[in-house]
Amino acid sequence: MESELQSLRMELALLERDNRRRLEIFEQRLSALEAQIQQDTTGQSAAPVPVAEEPEDELTQLAGSQATEQTTPPTITPPHPQRTPAALRLGAWIEQALPSLLDPLLQPVSRVWDSLISFYRHYHSQGKAPVFFMTAAGILALVFGFTYLLQFSFNTYLGPTGKVILGFLVAAATTVGGVVFRRRMPHMADYGSGLIALGVILLYLCGYFAGPYYQLVPIPIGVGLLVVTTGLSYLLALLFETRVVSMVTLLGGACMPLVANHFDPSAVIYLSYLLVLAFAMLHLSKLIRWRQLALVTMALSAGMLEFSIARLDEAASPWSLLLILHGFFYGFAHYILAGLSDRELDKRRLGMLVANLVLFIHISWSLAPSANALGILWLLNLIPWAVLAIYTSQLFGYRSNGDSARSVLAMALLHSGLLAGLAFLALCSPEFLGGVWCLEGLMLVYLGAHFGFISVRSEGYIALALAGITLFFQALAWVAESLVPAPVLLSLEPDAGWINWLTLCAAAFALTRLLRYSAEKLTPREHYFTRVSDHAFALLLSASFLLSVGIIWPEGMWLLAPLPMVFLIWRGQRINSRLSEWFGLWHYLLLFIPLLASAAVVGNLHFYDQIPYGKIASIEAFLGLWLIAELYHHLDIRSPGRELALKLRKLFYALLPVIALPTILYKASDYFTMALWLSSAIALFLYTQLRMAHLKLELRILLASASLVAIGGCLLREFGDWQGMAMGGLLLGIGSFIGFLSLGQGLKRHPSGRDWQQAIHRALKPLFPLAFYYYAAVLLIIGYALSRDFALSLLLTQCYFASLFFFMPRLAPLRNQLTPIYLLTLCLFGLITFGQIIAVINQSHTAQWVGAYNLFSLGIAILLVYYKSLASKAVWPGKRMTSLWLVHIAAAIIYIALLAQLLDTMWLPAVSFALVAHATLLLFQSLKPDTQQLLKLSLILYGVATLKIVLWDMQDFSLIQKIVVCMLVGLCMLGAAFQYQRFLTGNRPTI
Repeated sequence: MESELQSLRMELALLERDNRRRLEIFEQRLSALEAQIQQDTTGQSAAPVPVAEEPEDELTQLAGSQATEQTTPPTITPPHPQRTPAALRLGAWIEQALPSLLDPLLQPVSRVWDSLISFYRHYHSQGKAPVFFMTAAGILALVFGFTYLLQFSFNTYLGPTGKVILGFLVAAATTVGGVVFRRRMPHMADYGSGLIALGVILLYLCGYFAGPYYQLVPIPIGVGLLVVTTGLSYLLALLFETRVVSMVTLLGGACMPLVANHFDPSAVIYLSYLLVLAFAMLHLSKLIRWRQLALVTMALSAGMLEFSIARLDEAASPWSLLLILHGFFYGFAHYILAGLSDRELDKRRLGMLVANLVLFIHISWSLAPSANALGILWLLNLIPWAVLAIYTSQLFGYRSNGDSARSVLAMALLHSGLLAGLAFLALCSPEFLGGVWCLEGLMLVYLGAHFGFISVRSEGYIALALAGITLFFQALAWVAESLVPAPVLLSLEPDAGWINWLTLCAAAFALTRLLRYSAEKLTPREHYFTRVSDHAFALLLSASFLLSVGIIWPEGMWLLAPLPMVFLIWRGQRINSRLSEWFGLWHYLLLFIPLLASAAVVGNLHFYDQIPYGKIASIEAFLGLWLIAELYHHLDIRSPGRELALKLRKLFYALLPVIALPTILYKASDYFTMALWLSSAIALFLYTQLRMAHLKLELRILLASASLVAIGGCLLREFGDWQGMAMGGLLLGIGSFIGFLSLGQGLKRHPSGRDWQQAIHRALKPLFPLAFYYYAAVLLIIGYALSRDFALSLLLTQCYFASLFFFMPRLAPLRNQLTPIYLLTLCLFGLITFGQIIAVINQSHTAQWVGAYNLFSLGIAILLVYYKSLASKAVWPGKRMTSLWLVHIAAAIIYIALLAQLLDTMWLPAVSFALVAHATLLLFQSLKPDTQQLLKLSLILYGVATLKIVLWDMQDFSLIQKIVVCMLVGLCMLGAAFQYQRFLTGNRPTI
């Protein structure tokens, strides 16, 4: 120890001297820089003259020597890129850990290098640096020359035996010289250590050349020489506590099989020897306080273990090797855990501990003869770790409440838990492995919470996660194997898969209770795990219940889904868990599984054809829409799920009026029109009671649909092959509209009845006018059904609309419908006119009757466009002139058709006269201010009549016809001119 102290003092003196030298260099550089700055400020006007500077020698830069007097201009260095944390850790290791590993190996070279640097500085200060380089080159040339001379002499005059003996002598001399240096020159202790290491290396090389290379001695003796060398080097390292010798001892002793070519027959012997060497190196590492030696020992031992086991004979017994493996495992673990010095495990020691455990598991897995033996072996290893957990203070001397004792206890629990889990993995059947891991994980979580070890709890969480994944996939496989064709779908048996579901449920419940019991000791993330496990328990409990029911009653598994749905919604409200509530709501979808299965069996979705349990599922699904909202109302749940429940209830009420329509259409289509009116009545009743906006919209849609379907049914009955109750549906529509108008006081603008009547009035107010249009359609259909005359039915309908227009304009539902009624009346007139044209062209026997109907229809149209009433005043603005033109054009068509029917030979002259008379009448009407635009139509008719007479009549008429036409037209024109002048004079204003 005194020699080591002296060596440290000498190194301290050298450091002080070197620091003083560096300080002088920095002061000289600072002075030169200040002088340069002063020179630049005094000579600003002068042009800068470049100064030739001598390049600094590279060796001087490396040694930190004095710079030249000229200063170099500062250079701008590019910024270094930002380094990541991983790069920073790697750089720190290169700067700190790597030099500490390489420094002992380079001790001899470093001393020689320092001497050379000092010599160079001496010559450089005198300006004789070239002399130094030439001298050094000469010495090196002489050294190489003498080396080659010695090689020639050895090869010529010395044989293998002489070379080996000479090598042993040189190695012994080097080793003894190093020992002498260590003892007599304490200030050169590191140099002496380097010589000792060099001597040991030479002894290893001589042993290699004496044995495997030249084979001067048998292989066992050669191995013995290497073992003796290892022992000698360990004693020297232990005696002088030197790092370089210890590293050489470890490398040489561990790599002996590679050097001696001796591994197959004696793997047990070698590994025993390696175990002793490893223990010695661990002791030496602790003695010289050099952890890197222990790291290298562990890495080298792991590599040699793997190397030896890979070349192991299959006939060899593995139990000896397993015993040696336990020695490595517990020896390394003891070294790691025994050096904490009342502090927690750092990352490096924790990494060493993990690597040691992984090595033990891997090698034992490779050596174990069977899975059962491996499981028993790992279970037996629980005993030492359990003893360590109980007697930590007695075994390592730590304070029972200190951080070191807690760290050792945590590591003991972690090792025990992992080894126990792996043992169960090797021993247990795969079907029950998940359950065993669940128990182990729960135990680790409990122990970690009890002792306050988050690492132990983390291992427990990992074990539980693995167990959960294993059990879940096994349970899913059980369910998948139970799949059968519809309608049963699942044929479950109470075997291991069912037990796995129950185990998962129980484990989630136990974990939740355990974490809540230890809530004060948990981290925020673990509190999140508590919520996750609680939700998992709820979901697994529901699945376990349904699957258990499925074992007894396969169909009932889906039909009883509302029970866990109600439980989960209630539980979500009780523990304020939205996730549990949504889990419950999703159970509603399970009711559609038997419905779809039943539909797959029968081939359709009609309720009437479904199998019994498909019908039950349909009823449950329909009633569930209402029951979910009632459940929320009963429990007074205020959550986002409540909005969904209310929407589902709205859907229930919306489906209630129409739920039977698909079945009626499928099985009793003859009564479908009546069913629609009944659905409308149901919708009206529901709206009256519930006052929901969507029911009001549905009521309006149903009424409009029922009206269209009733009218369409009559068309299908008449022109199609449908044999349904068309007339009954049509008449039921009349009664329905009468009832709706009566209940909702539809004929009044402001209802004065009860509240429900006012509600009906507000709901049906847009549809009250529909009743009058529906009555028109009924009149048209009944008129045609009774008379089989389409023109007559159109005339009756026109009369109906004209009556409404002239006699009921103040009726509340019709106040906003005057324009549509006005236009419909004119359109009906147009349709009758078109019918007359078709009848005349086809020379139908009903053409005269159609003409008569059309004259009556023309009278109604003339009333519409000329009779000034309250309704006309409301409709005429913007529409009257167009209507007048259309009516007069239609009138011209009518009298042309009538003349063609009544007159055989004189109808063409009569048409010409009628056109002139019509034009003259329009000419007189144009005198009025509101009909002045009829003048254009009058002129058009005059033009048409003129062209007809000139181009057509005069060519084909006889002389008598020409006389008659000309005289009649002339008299008509003269009389018209006289009367027009008279009316024009009478209407001219006086001045």
